[in-house]
Amino acid sequence: MVNNRLGLGRGVDALFSKIDSSFFAKLNIEQITPNPFQPRTNFNNSELKELAESINQYGIIQPLTVRKLDNNLYQIISGERRYLASKMAGLKTIPAYIKKAKDNEMLELALIENIQREDLDPIEIGISYKTLIDELQITQEELSKKIGKKRSTISNYIRLLQLHPIIQAGLRDFILTIGHAKPLLSLNDQGRQLELYNYMVSNSLSVRETEDLVKLNKNNVHFEKRTYNNNLSIELQSIQDNLAEFLETEVKIKALKSGKRKMEIQFNSEKKLHEFIKNIQD
Repeated sequence: MVNNRLGLGRGVDALFSKIDSSFFAKLNIEQITPNPFQPRTNFNNSELKELAESINQYGIIQPLTVRKLDNNLYQIISGERRYLASKMAGLKTIPAYIKKAKDNEMLELALIENIQREDLDPIEIGISYKTLIDELQITQEELSKKIGKKRSTISNYIRLLQLHPIIQAGLRDFILTIGHAKPLLSLNDQGRQLELYNYMVSNSLSVRETEDLVKLNKNNVHFEKRTYNNNLSIELQSIQDNLAEFLETEVKIKALKSGKRKMEIQFNSEKKLHEFIKNIQD
């Protein structure tokens, strides 16, 4: 049998060893049903077309792995992308390794094998981890040992599921990175998460600027009530606000056409001005 698990963790190998090997066969493609535990929900259509063209030219190099169901049907354990591309290519039959697997083994095997793929998006990985923990009734620590991932890594991916659904969609479409998403998780209100996300995307903020933006909005101040100067970085905006709070007066940092910055500090009296000068000289 061809080894189609190169690069997978020991958890997957251990599971395959528990499942009785059966035989290799060519199956009618209409007998094959998708994997209900497939964590990947986004299949790139253009990539599927490319794979379909390759299959038309060279055939399927790596067979599917399936398990036999009732009514002469077979359920995919691994290879759903190859299955979809084969249907697109118009194949009538498809090569497959047929194995015997119980439902709990099927779930565990399908999820563990798939989450170790490199092309899953962060949300798909988070959903997979959570599904394994919920369905197998194990802890994050136990899952960590089973799949060879750090517990903190598992926890961080699962926490992404607490983000507003639109932000999750942004992660799936790679509009933002996990580095951008982490600061947003510190906001419990999904509405505020979305406000800051929209500002972050429209202004193409860096991870550092996103972190500063979240810090500015942690004191129960609604985002729309703050006035932001689009010519200032989030870091300068933060300095302006902190100075205004410290000096108890209005502070403005302005962007000049030359590219330089000018800071204006308002003083209500000469006494306040002298106090300020004395403080910066000390």
